[in-house]
Amino acid sequence: MLLAGCGPTYPKCENDEHCKEHNQFCVNQLCQQCRDNSHCDGAGMMCAAGKCTRKPGYCDPNVACPGDQKCRDNECGDECLDNTDCSNKPGTYCSNGGCIDKPECGENADTPACPEGKECKDGRCEQKVARCNGAAVLFPFNQAKILNAERNKLDAIADCMKDPYASQLSVEGHCDERGSEEYNLTLGEQRANAVKQYLSRKGVSANKLSARSWGEERPASSGSNESAWRKNRRTEFVPN
Repeated sequence: MLLAGCGPTYPKCENDEHCKEHNQFCVNQLCQQCRDNSHCDGAGMMCAAGKCTRKPGYCDPNVACPGDQKCRDNECGDECLDNTDCSNKPGTYCSNGGCIDKPECGENADTPACPEGKECKDGRCEQKVARCNGAAVLFPFNQAKILNAERNKLDAIADCMKDPYASQLSVEGHCDERGSEEYNLTLGEQRANAVKQYLSRKGVSANKLSARSWGEERPASSGSNESAWRKNRRTEFVPN
């Protein structure tokens, strides 16, 4: 009879009365600090797993946000929503919620344009690179000989390539559709190399030039006639 009148031993419980002495509540037959948020005093507190804890992201004048996060309406959030939030950090602007250093040039820079002779790349002013290009050089049927009438095109490219800041140039040889695939690949390579050698003789550094052949794979003009074939017997230039 005496045992039947005793309740469970703390922290076990059957109801809140068994936890009252400890100012706790019965949750799943165990005395816990809280059962719901109403049992947790103070702003920004919540009940989680029977304990009163701070709500994630809560902030107030006495509870600071982690890192560079900013407190807005008692919630921690991004450091900035716009550039005005970065006014306390000179030389920065707001990007993806954070104040980051302004680029040297381009969008969000204090001075968008670079000085003469330089160009903006990924927010930095770098030496301007000359990218040389020109009209396709045409060739006679079944030949890799450079015609006199085509040399002025190459001379103009050579003058451009002598710029110390000129980018590398790929010379690509092409053929018309006549002949086997293997033959045209070889002929296209001969044409590209002929142009490369011509440019080298004009003073272009060999390490700025490369040559390759597309054979008949990339025609400039469709059709099976002399007009189309003439346009397809060529070399083209691709600055890197």
